[in-house]
Amino acid sequence: MPPVRRSMLFTPANVARFVEGVWRHSADVVVLDLEDSVAPEEKASARAGVREAIALVQRGGAEAALRVNHDAVEADCDAGVWPGLSAIVLPKAETAEQVIGLDAVLSRLEAARGMAAGGVEIMPMVESAVGVQNAHAIASASARVRAFGVLGEADLSADLGTSFSDLHEMDVLGYARGEVGLAARALGKTVNGRAWTPGRSTIADYGDAAALERSMRASWEAGCRSTFCVHPSQVAAANRGLRPTEADVVLCAEAVRTYTEAWREGRPYGVRQGVIIDGRIARAALGTIAYSLDCAAKDAAKLIRRREIELAQAVADAVADASSAEGATSC
Repeated sequence: MPPVRRSMLFTPANVARFVEGVWRHSADVVVLDLEDSVAPEEKASARAGVREAIALVQRGGAEAALRVNHDAVEADCDAGVWPGLSAIVLPKAETAEQVIGLDAVLSRLEAARGMAAGGVEIMPMVESAVGVQNAHAIASASARVRAFGVLGEADLSADLGTSFSDLHEMDVLGYARGEVGLAARALGKTVNGRAWTPGRSTIADYGDAAALERSMRASWEAGCRSTFCVHPSQVAAANRGLRPTEADVVLCAEAVRTYTEAWREGRPYGVRQGVIIDGRIARAALGTIAYSLDCAAKDAAKLIRRREIELAQAVADAVADASSAEGATSC
């Protein structure tokens, strides 16, 4: 069963107020960003704060990941691979050699810093035609690649000679989306990405709530289990859409019951409303039910963590107010 990582929210690693407050948005994963959201002249200062930021972004129950620069992988990893980090997001992945090189860097740092060997995952982002062509090689280059399928839509659109805005009307990245998705499936990886839907539903669009909801539901139905978010307003839609609905769970329970009854009677399959339910479908249904429970547990754990932070802050504020009032009275 894949870990619950429906929403993976990018947060600039160099903006303290974002890092300190990101727990409020209830993302499953917070991706501290050293790449696109950090200006070139601020990269060094951003690296300096990553170790402390890892603990800060986890306070609300999220996992912590780090997006590195493809041309500064070692420096970024030296700054950011510390206990508590779950994954490195590798942008502009084009070859297996890039992944193999990153794997070696991570192995060295894990050993030096007392971390579990192989614990930090690699999440490649495919953002060019070359990357699409090499999708299978990239995804199979390391056992650390456990989820695969994310496209850098803006960069890939430009590389293919089309416009990013064209995605509102047609899936100009359809072939690329299919290639990376098939590579993930063929290798038994969790599919990380989005299905295409018409309208303002790309990763950079967050103003159309209805389009975003449709996109997330379509992505779940297409087999995607996680997506990147560039704005906090995308998180809730991803958390709701990239999981089974109550109706899905009911249908799955009925499928399991139908097959179980058939099996007890010695039949190879059951039939529910004119649909054959065999062992493969029943196993998939059990997986869906289990994943629904995992999502519910993840949400409950995050809610508890957020309430604990809010309570601690309320107590601190009350103590501060009482101290201020006592000081004023004594004067």
